[in-house]
Amino acid sequence: MKINEIFASIQGEGQYQGLPTVFTRLQGCNLLPNFCTYCDTSYAQLGDSGEELTVEGVIQRVDRLSPRSKSWICITGGEPLRQIDELEELVRELKRQQYLIEIETNGSLPKPRWWTLVDSWCADIKCPSSGVVGISKEEWFKTRPKDQIKFVVGTEEDLVFADQMIRKHLADNPVVLISPVINLTQINPLGKEDYFMSGQWLQRVVEFCLKHRVQFSLQWHKVVFGNKRGV
Repeated sequence: MKINEIFASIQGEGQYQGLPTVFTRLQGCNLLPNFCTYCDTSYAQLGDSGEELTVEGVIQRVDRLSPRSKSWICITGGEPLRQIDELEELVRELKRQQYLIEIETNGSLPKPRWWTLVDSWCADIKCPSSGVVGISKEEWFKTRPKDQIKFVVGTEEDLVFADQMIRKHLADNPVVLISPVINLTQINPLGKEDYFMSGQWLQRVVEFCLKHRVQFSLQWHKVVFGNKRGV
């Protein structure tokens, strides 16, 4: 399977934020030639790039980074479901070794028949400012208590869209995440690119979360590490 990177860090967002996690980033995104305007992993978009590894090779690297069972593994991308056959094999082997698995998806591909093997899915429902609104399949709105539905919001139009989706599909969903876009500045005081946040926009998103009783999800890994990869 095509792998972009495997590394250990903390989970920076969502309901498992702060937990030690091994990230396995699969190469390739099914949305090309389109892509999300706020995509922060453009290096994982092209399917013909990345390193070719067997499932066994992936497991060996994961084991070195997290040698005990019951640890969290986050499979992300790109779009993991683009490599669905290899992904199923990887998930089954990780579960055999008693790892806890989260998979991040853009929600544009169908749920696999084995989806209940995964401890937590996080489906990113694309808002208007993403440039690819409308790609998400409604089947991803039907979740279990441990699954997550995420809206990445950068504009008022995005909040209106999220409001409509929550009212229509997600009123009873246990975990809905609202994640404000964090933009990349030009140069920080240390002479490197870094991320910044608009306090006014963050407060607006917090107000939205309070109104709808949903979870505010800031990407803390960007706050801590900036634009650095593999952390």
